[in-house]
Amino acid sequence: MRKNSQSGFSLIEVIIVVSLIAFIYTVALPQFGMRSQTETANKLNQLASDVRSAYDLAVLSKKNYRLVFIMATGEYWLEEADRLDVFLGNDRVGHDPTEDEEKDAANLFADKEKEYEDLAGTVVVDQEKDKEIKPTSPVVNAKDRLRAAKWSKVETLEWSVRTLGPNMLIKDMQSEHHGQKQDYAELGEKARAMVYFFPHGYVERAVIHISYTKGGNVPDDTQPSYTILTQPYQGTADVLDGYEEIDVHDDREPN
Repeated sequence: MRKNSQSGFSLIEVIIVVSLIAFIYTVALPQFGMRSQTETANKLNQLASDVRSAYDLAVLSKKNYRLVFIMATGEYWLEEADRLDVFLGNDRVGHDPTEDEEKDAANLFADKEKEYEDLAGTVVVDQEKDKEIKPTSPVVNAKDRLRAAKWSKVETLEWSVRTLGPNMLIKDMQSEHHGQKQDYAELGEKARAMVYFFPHGYVERAVIHISYTKGGNVPDDTQPSYTILTQPYQGTADVLDGYEEIDVHDDREPN
């Protein structure tokens, strides 16, 4: 019987295979990194472009708009107000309302409205004109001015829901109508943040810090982060490398 001389790999063959694998990794990984960086740049530039588009739309349509951001996913979209006078809230408020909180506030106002209407009296019937006369009071008359503006999502060919994800999220954010920074880690999955645009040609100054995730919507502090800074009167947004600490109430340019 003859022995099988091809029963295993020679040392040279093993070295060749390992060398080929190493070569593939050295070629493939930089290309993957370049694709990832290009995708990130595209998303950040899209956000900067959307800030400008929202600014222009507010000026041209003479309406108030806001960009609404879901901090955990990086999703955002544009909303339009149903009137010109909008109340942004006390600048000491620590966070923008979630969708549920806005609905609760609207329901509470409706309940209060009904309560004030009941206090104003009962309906009177004008017998001659066969017409009901509803009770009134200064508060009832002012209900449209007292209620919060209603916001509706803009759904056009130009505007749809955008996203910075799935690999990025908004770590924290502050706009002029806030007295403090909104931190995703503190506010949780339902946290929303907003930037408002006004028809007289102004977008509120805002600083948005964007981070990569390491799965489960958890910021990855080992990866590079980015800072988005809006320019109020120019209606533009600057994309800055790194995490820049910027005071939104200070008009001076960051160093």
